[in-house]
Amino acid sequence: MDRVFLTWSFSCLALAIPPWKVSSSVSIETITSLSNPRIKAASSLREARERRDSGLMIIDGDEIARHAHSGGIECTELFIGDTTDEMHRSLILDWQQLVPEIRINVVARPAMAKLQYGGRDESLIAIARQPSPALETLDERIDACGSALNSKCFLVLDRVEKPGNLGAVMRTADAAGVSAVLLSDPVSETWNPNAIRASLGALFRVPIAIGSARQVQRWLSERAVTMYAARVNGEQSHTSIVYDDSTAIIVGNETDGLGREWEPKSQDEANGVQAIRIPMFGAIDSLNVSVSTSIVLYEYLRQQGRFKTPESGSLAD
Repeated sequence: MDRVFLTWSFSCLALAIPPWKVSSSVSIETITSLSNPRIKAASSLREARERRDSGLMIIDGDEIARHAHSGGIECTELFIGDTTDEMHRSLILDWQQLVPEIRINVVARPAMAKLQYGGRDESLIAIARQPSPALETLDERIDACGSALNSKCFLVLDRVEKPGNLGAVMRTADAAGVSAVLLSDPVSETWNPNAIRASLGALFRVPIAIGSARQVQRWLSERAVTMYAARVNGEQSHTSIVYDDSTAIIVGNETDGLGREWEPKSQDEANGVQAIRIPMFGAIDSLNVSVSTSIVLYEYLRQQGRFKTPESGSLAD
């Protein structure tokens, strides 16, 4: 029998969980067959076309899925591996508290292996709706994050190509307290499972917006944000610039760097972009985009006095 619908009444005593934290009954579906249509539908979300057509994405791992939920992402369905130690029951209870209406599938090991990515062994895989990355709503989403910092730093990724790099950059953006990440003419799909995994959930914690280079420039200019483009031939070092409170750091893609739209213009046709460079002393004049981003962002943080002091754990003056 491919699918069995069950209603489980969990014993609070057996699980050592207070009764007020447990739903009286949980409707779930048990899946054992590799050809189950829900397994097939979820697996298809590893393909970009299916993600684009459905507006859904696949999230590998319980921790990343929780970051997605905390970041306001609507998780609609869970696939939880059936384990002999009954750890899956704890996951069910936790998620029933987080999202009472979510659909839950308990999946036998062979079927779960088909759903997994490569040789990974995740206890939980989530399906979620892709959020809107519209520039028009970015101000609202930034305000919703409720940053206590007076200054704002934006990160612009121009034509980023590799999902893994996008995820790594998002981790840096989250760590540095970036207000938002703006993707300028992206090549990589934002909700690629590789990007989500590489971000460890940061992709859901930092507001993201997508637009053309011109649209992103206009958005920043309208908010009086000073733009600094990291270029190999930049006239000034990234440490010699005195960054404004409202700053945008722009970095280019892994192969060709920044597009021409981000080149500083003449005085007659100024676009507000200033070129900076990261000093390099070796034979190779290129750094990984995530490394470049970290170097410039943390110089901005140093100048803004955002580093924590070891003694107090508070922001330095």
